Amino acid sequence: MPDIFPFKGLYFNPKRVSLSGVLCPPYDAIGEKDERILRAKKFNSIHLDLSAGVKKDGYRQAAKLWEFWRKDGTLVRDDSPAIYILEEDFHYGKKTFRRLGFLALVSLSPGNLAQIIPHEKTLPIPRADRLKVLQMVKANLSPIFTVYPDPKGKTEDLIRRLVKGKKFERGRLPVFPHTDCRLWKIDAVDQIAAIKRALKKAPLFVADGHHRLGAACDYFKQNGNPEAGKILAYFCAEDDPGLLVLPTHRVLPKKILDEARDLCHLKSVPSLTILQNSLKKKSPPYAFGIYESGKYFFALPKERGGCQSLLTLEWLNYNLLSRISPQDIHYSSDAREAKKMADSLGGAAILVPSFSVADVRRAAQLLGLLPPKSTYFYPKVSSGFVFHAFEN
Repeated sequence: MPDIFPFKGLYFNPKRVSLSGVLCPPYDAIGEKDERILRAKKFNSIHLDLSAGVKKDGYRQAAKLWEFWRKDGTLVRDDSPAIYILEEDFHYGKKTFRRLGFLALVSLSPGNLAQIIPHEKTLPIPRADRLKVLQMVKANLSPIFTVYPDPKGKTEDLIRRLVKGKKFERGRLPVFPHTDCRLWKIDAVDQIAAIKRALKKAPLFVADGHHRLGAACDYFKQNGNPEAGKILAYFCAEDDPGLLVLPTHRVLPKKILDEARDLCHLKSVPSLTILQNSLKKKSPPYAFGIYESGKYFFALPKERGGCQSLLTLEWLNYNLLSRISPQDIHYSSDAREAKKMADSLGGAAILVPSFSVADVRRAAQLLGLLPPKSTYFYPKVSSGFVFHAFEN
């Protein structure tokens, strides 16, 4: 495990505003309807983290608000370094899940970065956006999402023992997926040391936040501030039953069926449900679904074309989607939403099967970086629990 650090977290004053009032999804998971709901809340984190596009000087406004909230006591800082434990309850389908993790800092030194395994390529526009936020606000406003192996559950058992009977803050994400959250602070030196020891030999895998990680590295190279050489991260056990990996479907602004027929064997299926059940079988490899003009198809590539990861997205990236810019592709983890988007664009939806953390890790080890938006770890970690300010 790369070096992790406790830190003096900066957070919204619980005497002024509840945790539910400040939480928001990360910047890349906020739709227009949710944005309106969140912006109506005076102290919500969205006013800081989703600064681009609000006004021409949106980043500058976010920086001014950050400083104002710090001066007037809306944001307060802990006196001693801490690790923050986060437990979340949420629904997916008809099931309820619980996920346990914690928030701490991880070093961006070259030695540490060599032990952090990313799996997705970044795009220049969102990476530049996140860099601008760092330059103006000088803080990590939203954590990256990392996972580590804990096959016997020893680390999670330790964390649960440490928080048992301790006071915690309770909150609920006010928009979908309406996650119920509990947040504890661990600031005892011996307890922090116990968490670090438990993770000492565990490799770290980046699940989400590749643009934030890339932007943080860019900022540290430009700035050199030692505190900017660490990034706020959420850590979750790879084997946690509440860690869900959803497929990320592709929606294209053009028809794709004729081109797909040249590359794949296509079988018409009568419904989305039947198509999804076929994709769940994970055999044969590289199979995927197509929705276009009201019809569904099960697609099986005629040739692998050198692909070796067994991830459908590898084949799609080098074949059917090779001539389409990632900037022109829309993404959704919900197949029905992808269908609606395809209809509204007059295009097509590429429906991909789901896969596990182990599948993604293996593919990343074989191929290096995967195409952007290859995974959707659900739910994403909300912004607003705690911030990391770049101050010596």
